[in-house]
Order: sequence, then structure tokens, then C-alpha cells
Amino acid sequence: MKVPLTPPTTFVTDPSHLREYSGSLWRVYRSAGEHVGAWDALRHHGPVPGMRFDPHPPPPGHHPTVGVLYAATDAVTAIGETYQRRRVVDRVQSAPRLVGWRPSRPLTLLDLTGEWPVRNSAAASLQMGPKRATQAWARAIEERLGGLDGLWHLSAITGNPIVTLFSRVEREPAFPPRPSFHTALSDVTADAVVLVAARRLGFAVLGDP
Repeated sequence: MKVPLTPPTTFVTDPSHLREYSGSLWRVYRSAGEHVGAWDALRHHGPVPGMRFDPHPPPPGHHPTVGVLYAATDAVTAIGETYQRRRVVDRVQSAPRLVGWRPSRPLTLLDLTGEWPVRNSAAASLQMGPKRATQAWARAIEERLGGLDGLWHLSAITGNPIVTLFSRVEREPAFPPRPSFHTALSDVTADAVVLVAARRLGFAVLGDP
């Protein structure tokens, strides 16, 4: 079943479609060059072509009240999602940093791995559908289901869970004061996870210390 380009005018959502999550979250972010951001900063520019669940309204631009942050529930998936295009983990360019944290409050997420998509005229393929369609769905979800912190879905790289955070985590803060793990991807403290990711995913590595 294909993902409709236009979501239905109303959504059917019940408590079984929601997932509460308080576990680990991981991401890789740039600390130098273009598009620099803080570890806990949502991106308010969008929608960006190629980003699956950007909720920003078109055309691309700065949207102060609409943001997004993509995180994984494990470090290997975070690395795989970041470097999937070239399949090369570049530990130097743009001074990438690996960060892990636990939310400061339980997150309420719409579970796209269950029955919600098919109950709303889509299918499980909503997680992997064309970006033009998935962005339209993300936009409608963020606009209509304001009590959500984001989405729970699966990585196309590892099959492990991904959490896409929306702006509610800014309105009702959900980041801790400090992350539990935070290091430059080029640092020796990141060696083990980078090597595990490269071996599991078949990626090359640039910038070994």
C-alpha cells in the first residue's frame, strides 16, 4: 500500500497508538562549519529535502515555532543515519560530536510501527515512504496532535528505533542540563562505538586518531 501524499482531514488516535519513552537517545551533530547547532537544539529551518519527517510548512525557511530533532535509541544507529549517504564515517569534517542523553521527563510519541498508520489510510510503509509524503504527514501530525513530543519509528539503516522530536520538547522542556555522554567523534573515547558501527554497517572510517 502506498503512502498517500495528502493525509486524511482527521486522525483516529487512541492510547494504544502512543508510546511513552524515557530511555537513551543518541545523535551526531556538527560543531563547526555550516549548519552548526547545540546538542539539544531543534532545527527550525525546513523542510529540508531528504529529511523524512520534517514538520515545517513549505516553502523552506525559518520557522521559529516549528522545529525537529532526529535521534536514535542507540549510538550505532545514530552514526549510521548520519553517514548513510556516502557510507563513510568522517570523524573530522565539520567537527562532528556524538552525544547521548536521557530525556528529563517521559516523552509521549506517536508509534508509527503499530496500527496507527493503517487506521489512518496509510500503512507501515509510512516510515519509509517518499519524503514528500512523509513530510506532509509529519506536518499534519505536529499541527493536529499537539500533545505529542514526536514520533517513534524504525531506522532504514539498522531497523532499530528512531525518535523524531517536535517543538513540544521546547515548550515543555525535555532535555537534561547535561548529557550523559558527549565527545568529539574524533576523540579516543568515541573509538569503540565508531569501530563497532563501521564493522556492523560495512562503512569506511576517515580521521582515525
